[in-house]
Amino acid sequence: MFALGNALSKTLADADIASAVQPQGGTGVLIPMVNAGGLDLGFCGTPELYDSFHGVGSSEGKPNPNLRAIGILFPNRFALFVRKDSSIETMQDLRGRRVPYDFTDQASSKGNIDALLANAGMTIQDVQPVTVKNLIDNVDALIQGRTDVAFFALGQAKVAEADKAVGGIRFLAVSAEPDAVAGLRKFIRTGYVGKVNPAVDLPGVLEPLAVAQYDVIAVVNAAMPAKLVTALLRVFIERRDALAIGMPLFRGLVADRMYQNFQVPYHDAAVAFYYEQGVKPAP
Repeated sequence: MFALGNALSKTLADADIASAVQPQGGTGVLIPMVNAGGLDLGFCGTPELYDSFHGVGSSEGKPNPNLRAIGILFPNRFALFVRKDSSIETMQDLRGRRVPYDFTDQASSKGNIDALLANAGMTIQDVQPVTVKNLIDNVDALIQGRTDVAFFALGQAKVAEADKAVGGIRFLAVSAEPDAVAGLRKFIRTGYVGKVNPAVDLPGVLEPLAVAQYDVIAVVNAAMPAKLVTALLRVFIERRDALAIGMPLFRGLVADRMYQNFQVPYHDAAVAFYYEQGVKPAP
């Protein structure tokens, strides 16, 4: 999320909006700070925003009622990947194989593994769980041969590192069948399945591929002035290409998808902005 904030800060400066990037120890720290007014703007996944606002799941008993969404930015695409020469061809082939789990320093990632397995009609009991510390350790486990598979978002630097280290990797497709998507959403409330095509910056995507996704969203405090909310939204939409130079994921920003109904309120100024643009909340 720091790279996202850094890309935005540079573009805000070009729009004559002063800002300063403040690194934090993950969204588990950042989001409560936005709720308390210690930060003006933050970014997280929609599943985490839902949990944080309502005080459920990863934020059990700790609601953050002052959070307000202002806009979906782009999808976070993720899947499991194996060595390119692995005998594992599909998710079903993971039965009995060594799969990273627990994520002792990054508990939210454990739910992503559960979600991907559920999409394939499996649970952690169908595989051999291998305890890892975090996302980085999970990829290192594949590189070092401690696991048969690893989990990460597509297009990230650590994925490229693994691709180079093991002589090529290959992402495993997820299922878009209704029952499979329902399995995914048991663990990732706002998850869905999308398609991605091979690209030079997407190692491991060797053919058109169905992957799991949830959206990354911009979030502010309910007390943020309306003029600033409107200015931020105009920057996101009107300067998308400039933002994409600093962070290519911004190429996935679609104005008509920025306003969505997932049971977390949007800032009043954002609602008014979308109304003026003729954008209705998508389910």
